[in-house]
Amino acid sequence: MNHNWSVEDLLTEYQKLLQRAIDEIWENTTWKEKKAKHRYPIGNGKYKYYETTRLFPYFPKSNEFKRELRNKLLKDWPFAKHYVDSTIKTAYSILESWRQNYLKGRRKRKKPVVKRKFVRVKTTLMKVEGSKIRITVKPRKKYLELDYSNEWFYERIKDWKVGELIIREKDVYLTFSKEVEFSRRIKIGVDSNLMSLDVYHPEKGWIKVDLSELHGIAETYDRIIDRLKSIQKKAPKRISRLLQKYYARRRNRIEDYLNKLVVQLSREFPDTVFVFEDLNKFKMLENGSRDFNRKLSRSTWGKIVQKLSYRVPIEFVNPAGTSSTCPKCGSKLESRNGQVECPNCGFKSDGQFVGAFNIFVRGLGAALRGGEARDLLPYEPGGELRLVNPKSVVRVDLSGRTFTHVPS
Repeated sequence: MNHNWSVEDLLTEYQKLLQRAIDEIWENTTWKEKKAKHRYPIGNGKYKYYETTRLFPYFPKSNEFKRELRNKLLKDWPFAKHYVDSTIKTAYSILESWRQNYLKGRRKRKKPVVKRKFVRVKTTLMKVEGSKIRITVKPRKKYLELDYSNEWFYERIKDWKVGELIIREKDVYLTFSKEVEFSRRIKIGVDSNLMSLDVYHPEKGWIKVDLSELHGIAETYDRIIDRLKSIQKKAPKRISRLLQKYYARRRNRIEDYLNKLVVQLSREFPDTVFVFEDLNKFKMLENGSRDFNRKLSRSTWGKIVQKLSYRVPIEFVNPAGTSSTCPKCGSKLESRNGQVECPNCGFKSDGQFVGAFNIFVRGLGAALRGGEARDLLPYEPGGELRLVNPKSVVRVDLSGRTFTHVPS
């Protein structure tokens, strides 16, 4: 929400303090040599792999170091002491993010520099009464006050707990949380595919979440971006501005879709543990064709799981054999005309259903090696697997808050 506070001095001093914290941690960082794997494309979707010896950074994290750092930063600090604790926490967060990008080759061995002005406000610096928050700047001298009762989000979070705030020059970010009682009774298996999420629910059956619109968004903007790149040499500056605009539009539309997807997933399957495969997209890119790799790169499984984890419990299982193991006898399935068939027991089904069901079984802690038919689905006569077609297909409603069901 917007504010009209005079906080330029606080923002400036916090920025300087944050940079000092990063400088101190950086100067005490230990660098160790380690072997790292790399690859580069050699054409036809293939890659050449090689190893190098790289320097890996290790940041000092002992309590003694943090105590000394805090004492250094407190000298001549004109505001409340708790801002120093917030600064140290933020400095480590920035450096850990830099380290991940450095190890992936996206950053050089160069110290991060704080360019944006913001202040991270801990809950110990706030006093909350209903919808009113009082923030301590200087104890017994200067306070900031805000009331969010007239904001658009108030009705949705009025009973929630207020978390940390982030103050910027013209606005403030508020965070809220609430405790949710969760019985952990039901687990569901989620098979992540290029154009869908296939969900197996022990009570609702097989539900296919259609992601074709998400891929359509990415594909549409990719075509525009590819076309602009092909003519970039003719007008470099103008085309660069257009590329920036369309990259931002692509990112924002995908983010909007994903946010609505996870909200609707959490509402469609309440009181549920979501079980996903622990997928490695990097390995899947090694053997695919160029077209397949392009489609795979548009998949957003990691982002879906990350965003969903903020709302529901998530578990991961080993993906090996989930789409190729017969759920009745444990034999290896064979693919025939888009379906899978077991040469041992004659079981036939859609491969995506089998994947979702086997992920569900593995999430229960059972091995995929077959068993008695009656042990598979105890609520169906004879325990037979009859759901070879999805019970329903659901699509993300971009203007609503729940899925649109399309019976199949």
